[in-house]
Amino acid sequence: MEYDAFVIGGGPAGYACAIRLAQKGKKVALAEMEKIGGECLNYGCIPSKALIELAHSVDYLRNMKGVTLNEKIDLGEWNKWKWSMIEKLTGGVSTLLKAWKIDVIHGKATLSGKNSVRVEGGKEYTSNNIIIATGSAPISIPGIEHVLYNREILDLKEIPSSMAIIGGGYIGVELGTAFAKLGTNVTIIEMMDKILPGIDESVSRYAEKTLKRLNVAILTGKKVKAVSKGKKFRVDLEDGSVDADIVFMSVGRRPNTAGLGLEKAGVEMDGNFIKTDSRKMTSVEGIYAIGDVTKGPMLAHRAYYDADIVASNISGESMEADYSSIPAVIYSDPEISTVGGKSAVEMSFPLLANGRALSMNAGDGAFRIFADEDGFITGAALAGVHSSEIISEITLAKNSGLTLTDIALTVHPHPTVSEALMEAAQIGSGFPLHYKPSR
Repeated sequence: MEYDAFVIGGGPAGYACAIRLAQKGKKVALAEMEKIGGECLNYGCIPSKALIELAHSVDYLRNMKGVTLNEKIDLGEWNKWKWSMIEKLTGGVSTLLKAWKIDVIHGKATLSGKNSVRVEGGKEYTSNNIIIATGSAPISIPGIEHVLYNREILDLKEIPSSMAIIGGGYIGVELGTAFAKLGTNVTIIEMMDKILPGIDESVSRYAEKTLKRLNVAILTGKKVKAVSKGKKFRVDLEDGSVDADIVFMSVGRRPNTAGLGLEKAGVEMDGNFIKTDSRKMTSVEGIYAIGDVTKGPMLAHRAYYDADIVASNISGESMEADYSSIPAVIYSDPEISTVGGKSAVEMSFPLLANGRALSMNAGDGAFRIFADEDGFITGAALAGVHSSEIISEITLAKNSGLTLTDIALTVHPHPTVSEALMEAAQIGSGFPLHYKPSR
Protein backbone atom coordinates (compact mmCIF):
# COMPACT_ATOMS: atom_id res chain seq x y z
CA MET A 1 0.00 0.00 0.00
CA GLU A 2 1.25 3.51 -0.80
CA TYR A 3 1.10 6.44 1.61
CA ASP A 4 1.91 10.14 1.55
CA ALA A 5 3.85 9.61 4.77
CA PHE A 6 4.98 6.60 6.80
CA VAL A 7 5.98 7.20 10.42
CA ILE A 8 8.25 4.72 12.21
CA GLY A 9 7.68 5.01 15.97
CA GLY A 10 4.55 5.74 18.01
CA GLY A 11 5.97 7.90 20.80
CA PRO A 12 5.40 11.66 21.18
CA ALA A 13 7.38 12.53 18.04
CA GLY A 14 5.80 9.81 15.92
CA TYR A 15 2.14 9.97 16.90
CA ALA A 16 2.20 13.79 16.89
CA CYS A 17 3.68 13.89 13.40
CA ALA A 18 1.16 11.34 12.13
CA ILE A 19 -1.76 13.33 13.53
CA ARG A 20 -0.45 16.65 12.20
CA LEU A 21 0.04 15.17 8.74
CA ALA A 22 -3.46 13.69 8.75
CA GLN A 23 -4.86 17.04 9.84
CA LYS A 24 -3.23 18.49 6.72
CA GLY A 25 -5.00 15.97 4.51
CA LYS A 26 -2.22 13.39 4.06
CA LYS A 27 -2.69 9.63 3.91
CA VAL A 28 -0.58 8.36 6.80
CA ALA A 29 0.61 5.09 8.30
CA LEU A 30 2.32 4.65 11.66
CA ALA A 31 4.30 1.59 12.75
CA GLU A 32 4.96 0.87 16.43
CA MET A 33 6.66 -2.26 17.77
CA GLU A 34 5.52 -1.86 21.39
CA LYS A 35 2.88 0.46 22.88
CA ILE A 36 1.37 3.59 21.39
CA GLY A 37 2.65 6.53 23.42
CA GLY A 38 6.20 5.20 23.45
CA GLU A 39 8.61 5.46 26.35
CA CYS A 40 7.29 8.82 27.54
CA LEU A 41 3.65 7.98 28.17
CA ASN A 42 4.17 4.37 29.23
CA TYR A 43 7.50 4.18 31.03
CA GLY A 44 8.96 7.66 31.48
CA CYS A 45 7.49 11.15 31.67
CA ILE A 46 4.01 10.25 32.89
CA PRO A 47 4.63 7.44 35.43
CA SER A 48 7.70 9.20 36.86
CA LYS A 49 5.74 12.39 37.50
CA ALA A 50 2.94 10.35 39.07
CA LEU A 51 5.44 8.80 41.49
CA ILE A 52 7.01 12.20 42.19
CA GLU A 53 3.56 13.65 42.94
CA LEU A 54 2.77 10.80 45.34
CA ALA A 55 6.05 11.32 47.17
CA HIS A 56 5.64 15.10 47.25
CA SER A 57 2.12 14.85 48.69
CA VAL A 58 3.25 12.59 51.52
CA ASP A 59 6.33 14.72 52.26
CA TYR A 60 4.30 17.94 52.13
CA LEU A 61 1.87 16.79 54.81
CA ARG A 62 4.61 15.15 56.84
CA ASN A 63 6.42 18.49 57.10
CA MET A 64 3.35 20.70 57.64
CA LYS A 65 3.08 22.10 61.16
CA GLY A 66 0.09 20.75 63.06
CA VAL A 67 -0.23 17.61 60.92
CA THR A 68 0.55 14.12 62.22
CA LEU A 69 0.63 11.35 59.66
CA ASN A 70 0.44 7.61 60.06
CA GLU A 71 0.57 6.85 56.36
CA LYS A 72 0.63 3.44 54.77
CA ILE A 73 1.52 3.25 51.08
CA ASP A 74 0.52 0.17 49.12
CA LEU A 75 2.72 0.58 46.06
CA GLY A 76 1.15 -2.41 44.34
CA GLU A 77 -2.32 -0.88 44.63
CA TRP A 78 -0.96 2.51 43.59
CA ASN A 79 0.60 0.91 40.51
CA LYS A 80 -2.82 -0.39 39.45
CA TRP A 81 -4.10 3.18 39.52
CA LYS A 82 -1.00 4.40 37.67
CA TRP A 83 -1.47 1.92 34.83
CA SER A 84 -5.17 2.73 34.57
CA MET A 85 -4.25 6.40 34.24
CA ILE A 86 -1.62 5.63 31.59
CA GLU A 87 -4.10 3.48 29.66
CA LYS A 88 -6.51 6.42 29.57
CA LEU A 89 -3.81 8.59 28.01
CA THR A 90 -2.54 6.03 25.51
CA GLY A 91 -6.11 4.98 24.72
CA GLY A 92 -6.89 8.61 23.98
CA VAL A 93 -3.97 8.80 21.55
CA SER A 94 -5.08 5.59 19.83
CA THR A 95 -8.58 7.01 19.50
CA LEU A 96 -7.18 10.16 17.88
CA LEU A 97 -5.11 8.11 15.42
CA LYS A 98 -8.23 6.21 14.46
CA ALA A 99 -10.32 9.39 14.24
CA TRP A 100 -7.83 10.88 11.79
CA LYS A 101 -7.89 7.66 9.73
CA ILE A 102 -4.23 6.86 10.33
CA ASP A 103 -3.32 3.22 9.63
CA VAL A 104 -1.58 1.87 12.74
CA ILE A 105 0.67 -1.11 12.01
CA HIS A 106 2.03 -3.13 14.94
CA GLY A 107 5.52 -4.51 14.45
CA LYS A 108 9.15 -3.54 13.99
CA ALA A 109 9.65 -1.44 10.87
CA THR A 110 12.87 -1.00 8.93
CA LEU A 111 13.84 0.94 5.84
CA SER A 112 14.14 -1.29 2.80
CA GLY A 113 14.86 1.56 0.38
CA LYS A 114 14.53 5.28 -0.15
CA ASN A 115 10.74 5.11 -0.36
CA SER A 116 9.93 1.74 1.17
CA VAL A 117 9.43 0.27 4.63
CA ARG A 118 9.28 -3.38 5.63
CA VAL A 119 7.43 -4.41 8.80
CA GLU A 120 8.33 -7.69 10.52
CA GLY A 121 6.44 -10.50 8.90
CA GLY A 122 7.56 -9.38 5.45
CA LYS A 123 4.89 -6.88 4.45
CA GLU A 124 6.25 -3.94 2.49
CA TYR A 125 4.88 -0.42 2.20
CA THR A 126 5.82 2.47 -0.06
CA SER A 127 5.63 6.13 0.83
CA ASN A 128 6.66 9.46 -0.64
CA ASN A 129 7.91 10.51 2.79
CA ILE A 130 9.30 8.46 5.68
CA ILE A 131 9.66 9.85 9.20
CA ILE A 132 11.96 8.10 11.70
CA ALA A 133 10.78 8.68 15.27
CA THR A 134 12.07 5.68 17.20
CA GLY A 135 13.08 7.56 20.35
CA SER A 136 15.79 6.58 22.81
CA ALA A 137 16.70 3.98 25.44
CA PRO A 138 18.69 4.06 28.68
CA ILE A 139 22.46 3.88 28.36
CA SER A 140 23.99 0.79 29.90
CA ILE A 141 27.61 0.44 31.01
CA PRO A 142 29.36 -2.65 29.63
CA GLY A 143 30.16 -5.09 32.41
CA ILE A 144 27.78 -3.51 34.93
CA GLU A 145 25.01 -6.01 35.72
CA HIS A 146 22.26 -6.44 38.35
CA VAL A 147 20.85 -2.94 37.80
CA LEU A 148 17.36 -1.63 37.12
CA TYR A 149 16.43 0.97 34.51
CA ASN A 150 13.49 3.38 34.29
CA ARG A 151 10.91 0.75 33.29
CA GLU A 152 11.62 -1.47 36.28
CA ILE A 153 12.17 1.29 38.85
CA LEU A 154 8.81 2.87 38.01
CA ASP A 155 6.96 -0.43 38.41
CA LEU A 156 8.21 -1.65 41.78
CA LYS A 157 5.65 -3.51 43.89
CA GLU A 158 7.14 -2.38 47.19
CA ILE A 159 9.07 0.64 48.43
CA PRO A 160 12.68 -0.52 48.85
CA SER A 161 14.50 0.01 52.14
CA SER A 162 17.62 1.20 50.36
CA MET A 163 18.60 2.21 46.85
CA ALA A 164 21.84 3.11 45.11
CA ILE A 165 21.48 5.35 42.07
CA ILE A 166 24.28 5.36 39.51
CA GLY A 167 24.12 8.79 37.90
CA GLY A 168 23.35 12.16 39.46
CA GLY A 169 21.72 13.77 36.44
CA TYR A 170 18.15 14.98 36.36
CA ILE A 171 16.52 11.52 36.33
CA GLY A 172 18.66 10.28 39.20
CA VAL A 173 17.91 13.39 41.25
CA GLU A 174 14.18 13.32 40.47
CA LEU A 175 13.65 9.69 41.41
CA GLY A 176 16.19 9.76 44.22
CA THR A 177 14.25 12.62 45.81
CA ALA A 178 10.94 10.81 45.33
CA PHE A 179 12.03 7.51 46.86
CA ALA A 180 13.76 9.28 49.75
CA LYS A 181 10.45 11.02 50.53
CA LEU A 182 8.76 7.61 50.50
CA GLY A 183 11.21 6.34 53.12
CA THR A 184 13.98 4.74 51.07
CA ASN A 185 17.59 5.18 52.19
CA VAL A 186 19.05 6.65 48.97
CA THR A 187 22.67 7.01 47.81
CA ILE A 188 23.42 8.91 44.60
CA ILE A 189 26.74 8.09 42.90
CA GLU A 190 27.94 10.60 40.31
CA MET A 191 31.16 10.40 38.26
CA MET A 192 31.38 14.20 37.81
CA ASP A 193 32.37 16.57 40.62
CA LYS A 194 28.74 17.61 41.27
CA ILE A 195 25.23 16.31 40.79
CA LEU A 196 23.08 17.92 38.10
CA PRO A 197 26.18 18.64 35.99
CA GLY A 198 25.63 21.46 33.53
CA ILE A 199 22.93 23.10 35.68
CA ASP A 200 23.73 26.53 37.16
CA GLU A 201 24.64 26.08 40.82
CA SER A 202 22.52 29.10 41.77
CA VAL A 203 19.42 26.98 41.09
CA SER A 204 20.72 23.43 41.56
CA ARG A 205 21.76 24.19 45.15
CA TYR A 206 18.11 24.29 46.19
CA ALA A 207 17.60 20.70 45.01
CA GLU A 208 20.77 19.66 46.81
CA LYS A 209 19.47 21.28 49.99
CA THR A 210 16.33 19.12 49.85
CA LEU A 211 18.37 15.97 49.23
CA LYS A 212 20.41 16.74 52.33
CA ARG A 213 17.21 17.31 54.34
CA LEU A 214 16.07 13.85 53.21
CA ASN A 215 19.43 12.34 54.29
CA VAL A 216 20.33 11.31 50.75
CA ALA A 217 24.02 10.39 50.55
CA ILE A 218 25.66 12.13 47.58
CA LEU A 219 28.94 10.66 46.36
CA THR A 220 30.55 12.76 43.61
CA GLY A 221 33.70 12.13 41.63
CA LYS A 222 33.10 8.38 41.97
CA LYS A 223 33.39 5.84 39.17
CA VAL A 224 31.49 2.54 39.42
CA LYS A 225 33.60 -0.52 38.75
CA ALA A 226 31.04 -3.32 39.22
CA VAL A 227 27.74 -4.35 40.79
CA SER A 228 27.56 -7.74 42.52
CA LYS A 229 24.67 -9.66 44.04
CA GLY A 230 24.64 -11.12 47.54
CA LYS A 231 22.21 -10.68 50.41
CA LYS A 232 22.12 -7.15 49.07
CA PHE A 233 23.55 -5.62 45.95
CA ARG A 234 27.00 -4.12 46.28
CA VAL A 235 28.20 -1.26 44.11
CA ASP A 236 32.00 -1.33 43.96
CA LEU A 237 33.72 2.01 43.52
CA GLU A 238 37.40 2.76 42.99
CA ASP A 239 37.71 3.62 46.69
CA GLY A 240 34.94 1.81 48.54
CA SER A 241 31.50 0.30 48.05
CA VAL A 242 27.79 0.92 48.63
CA ASP A 243 25.28 -1.76 49.67
CA ALA A 244 21.62 -1.43 48.69
CA ASP A 245 18.45 -3.48 48.18
CA ILE A 246 18.24 -2.28 44.57
CA VAL A 247 20.53 -0.44 42.16
CA PHE A 248 19.11 2.03 39.64
CA MET A 249 21.16 2.93 36.57
CA SER A 250 20.54 6.46 35.26
CA VAL A 251 23.51 7.70 33.23
CA GLY A 252 21.68 9.08 30.21
CA ARG A 253 19.93 7.85 27.09
CA ARG A 254 21.01 6.78 23.60
CA PRO A 255 19.09 7.13 20.33
CA ASN A 256 17.32 4.03 18.98
CA THR A 257 18.93 4.00 15.53
CA ALA A 258 20.44 0.51 15.31
CA GLY A 259 18.73 -2.05 13.09
CA LEU A 260 16.58 0.44 11.18
CA GLY A 261 18.20 -0.18 7.80
CA LEU A 262 19.50 3.38 7.62
CA GLU A 263 22.55 2.28 5.66
CA LYS A 264 20.38 0.67 2.99
CA ALA A 265 18.73 3.99 2.30
CA GLY A 266 22.01 5.91 2.46
CA VAL A 267 21.07 7.97 5.52
CA GLU A 268 24.07 9.79 7.02
CA MET A 269 24.76 9.61 10.75
CA ASP A 270 26.20 12.06 13.27
CA GLY A 271 27.73 9.61 15.71
CA ASN A 272 24.82 7.54 17.02
CA PHE A 273 22.34 10.21 15.96
CA ILE A 274 20.69 10.64 12.57
CA LYS A 275 22.03 13.71 10.80
CA THR A 276 19.37 16.20 9.68
CA ASP A 277 19.21 19.73 8.34
CA SER A 278 17.21 22.53 9.96
CA ARG A 279 14.05 21.22 8.28
CA LYS A 280 14.62 17.82 9.97
CA MET A 281 15.33 16.13 6.61
CA THR A 282 18.10 13.56 6.51
CA SER A 283 20.77 13.31 3.81
CA VAL A 284 18.18 11.45 1.72
CA GLU A 285 15.40 13.56 0.27
CA GLY A 286 12.00 12.48 1.57
CA ILE A 287 13.37 10.79 4.69
CA TYR A 288 13.04 12.78 7.92
CA ALA A 289 14.11 12.14 11.51
CA ILE A 290 12.60 13.71 14.63
CA GLY A 291 12.82 13.56 18.40
CA ASP A 292 15.49 11.69 20.36
CA VAL A 293 17.08 10.05 17.31
CA THR A 294 18.46 13.48 16.31
CA LYS A 295 20.77 15.82 18.20
CA GLY A 296 19.02 18.21 20.53
CA PRO A 297 17.42 18.12 23.97
CA MET A 298 15.88 14.70 24.65
CA LEU A 299 12.52 16.10 25.69
CA ALA A 300 8.98 15.13 24.69
CA HIS A 301 8.00 18.73 23.98
CA ARG A 302 10.99 19.03 21.61
CA ALA A 303 9.66 15.92 19.89
CA TYR A 304 6.22 17.55 19.50
CA TYR A 305 7.96 20.62 18.07
CA ASP A 306 9.92 18.50 15.58
CA ALA A 307 6.68 16.79 14.56
CA ASP A 308 5.06 20.12 13.69
CA ILE A 309 8.11 21.14 11.63
CA VAL A 310 8.16 17.97 9.54
CA ALA A 311 4.39 17.88 9.02
CA SER A 312 4.53 21.47 7.80
CA ASN A 313 7.49 20.86 5.48
CA ILE A 314 5.93 17.76 3.94
CA SER A 315 2.76 19.78 3.40
CA GLY A 316 4.59 22.55 1.54
CA GLU A 317 4.96 25.02 4.42
CA SER A 318 8.62 25.80 5.00
CA MET A 319 9.67 25.59 8.67
CA GLU A 320 13.09 25.32 10.32
CA ALA A 321 13.98 24.09 13.79
CA ASP A 322 15.28 26.55 16.37
CA TYR A 323 15.96 25.02 19.78
CA SER A 324 17.10 28.24 21.46
CA SER A 325 13.73 28.65 23.19
CA ILE A 326 13.03 25.05 24.21
CA PRO A 327 12.32 25.06 27.97
CA ALA A 328 13.67 22.34 30.24
CA VAL A 329 12.36 21.19 33.61
CA ILE A 330 13.90 19.09 36.37
CA TYR A 331 11.17 17.73 38.66
CA SER A 332 13.34 17.95 41.75
CA ASP A 333 12.30 19.65 44.97
CA PRO A 334 11.98 22.49 44.28
CA GLU A 335 11.41 22.23 40.54
CA ILE A 336 14.12 23.73 38.34
CA SER A 337 12.93 25.25 35.06
CA THR A 338 15.10 26.98 32.47
CA VAL A 339 14.88 28.51 29.02
CA GLY A 340 17.35 30.53 26.97
CA GLY A 341 20.57 31.65 28.58
CA LYS A 342 22.30 34.23 30.72
CA SER A 343 22.71 37.74 29.44
CA ALA A 344 24.01 41.17 30.43
CA VAL A 345 21.23 41.86 32.95
CA GLU A 346 20.08 39.45 35.65
CA MET A 347 17.29 39.86 38.19
CA SER A 348 16.58 37.43 41.05
CA PHE A 349 13.54 37.39 43.30
CA PRO A 350 13.50 35.03 46.33
CA LEU A 351 10.40 32.91 46.90
CA LEU A 352 10.71 33.65 50.61
CA ALA A 353 9.17 37.01 49.66
CA ASN A 354 6.26 35.40 47.78
CA GLY A 355 3.05 34.97 49.77
CA ARG A 356 1.70 32.01 47.81
CA ALA A 357 4.96 30.06 48.12
CA LEU A 358 5.07 30.67 51.87
CA SER A 359 1.44 29.61 52.25
CA MET A 360 2.46 26.29 50.67
CA ASN A 361 5.43 25.92 53.03
CA ALA A 362 7.58 26.09 49.90
CA GLY A 363 9.69 29.21 50.25
CA ASP A 364 12.93 27.61 49.03
CA GLY A 365 13.98 28.91 45.64
CA ALA A 366 14.38 32.01 43.52
CA PHE A 367 13.17 33.18 40.12
CA ARG A 368 15.94 34.63 37.93
CA ILE A 369 15.21 36.46 34.68
CA PHE A 370 17.88 37.34 32.11
CA ALA A 371 17.69 40.28 29.72
CA ASP A 372 19.97 42.17 27.37
CA GLU A 373 21.12 45.75 27.92
CA ASP A 374 17.97 47.06 26.23
CA GLY A 375 15.73 45.09 28.57
CA PHE A 376 14.64 42.41 26.08
CA ILE A 377 14.15 39.07 27.81
CA THR A 378 16.66 36.37 26.83
CA GLY A 379 15.80 33.61 29.28
CA ALA A 380 15.27 32.53 32.87
CA ALA A 381 16.32 30.04 35.51
CA LEU A 382 13.54 29.33 37.98
CA ALA A 383 13.97 27.23 41.11
CA GLY A 384 10.72 26.96 42.95
CA VAL A 385 7.34 25.35 43.44
CA HIS A 386 5.22 25.19 40.25
CA SER A 387 8.08 26.63 38.15
CA SER A 388 7.35 23.98 35.49
CA GLU A 389 3.96 25.63 34.94
CA ILE A 390 5.40 29.16 34.95
CA ILE A 391 8.46 28.90 32.66
CA SER A 392 6.22 29.12 29.57
CA GLU A 393 5.58 32.79 30.36
CA ILE A 394 9.28 33.48 29.85
CA THR A 395 9.38 31.27 26.74
CA LEU A 396 6.54 33.30 25.23
CA ALA A 397 8.20 36.57 26.26
CA LYS A 398 11.51 35.55 24.69
CA ASN A 399 9.88 34.39 21.45
CA SER A 400 7.71 37.50 21.24
CA GLY A 401 10.49 40.02 21.85
CA LEU A 402 9.02 41.26 25.13
CA THR A 403 10.91 43.34 27.67
CA LEU A 404 11.23 43.39 31.43
CA THR A 405 8.79 46.29 31.48
CA ASP A 406 6.19 44.19 29.62
CA ILE A 407 6.24 41.55 32.37
CA ALA A 408 6.61 44.11 35.17
CA LEU A 409 3.45 45.91 34.03
CA THR A 410 1.45 42.72 33.45
CA VAL A 411 -1.03 42.23 36.28
CA HIS A 412 -0.51 38.79 37.84
CA PRO A 413 -3.23 37.32 40.08
CA HIS A 414 -2.63 37.34 43.82
CA PRO A 415 -1.67 35.22 45.58
CA THR A 416 0.26 33.17 43.01
CA VAL A 417 3.82 31.99 42.62
CA SER A 418 3.82 33.67 39.19
CA GLU A 419 3.94 37.04 40.96
CA ALA A 420 7.60 36.27 41.66
CA LEU A 421 8.24 36.63 37.91
CA MET A 422 6.56 40.01 37.85
CA GLU A 423 8.59 41.21 40.83
CA ALA A 424 11.84 39.84 39.36
CA ALA A 425 11.11 41.87 36.22
CA GLN A 426 10.37 44.92 38.37
CA ILE A 427 13.92 44.72 39.73
CA GLY A 428 15.13 45.51 36.21
CA SER A 429 12.70 48.36 35.62
CA GLY A 430 12.57 49.87 39.09
CA PHE A 431 11.84 48.27 42.46
CA PRO A 432 9.74 45.22 43.35
CA LEU A 433 6.99 45.75 45.88
CA HIS A 434 7.84 42.95 48.32
CA TYR A 435 11.64 42.84 48.20
CA LYS A 436 14.46 45.37 48.40
CA PRO A 437 17.38 44.08 46.33
CA SER A 438 20.93 44.99 47.26
CA ARG A 439 22.51 47.38 44.77
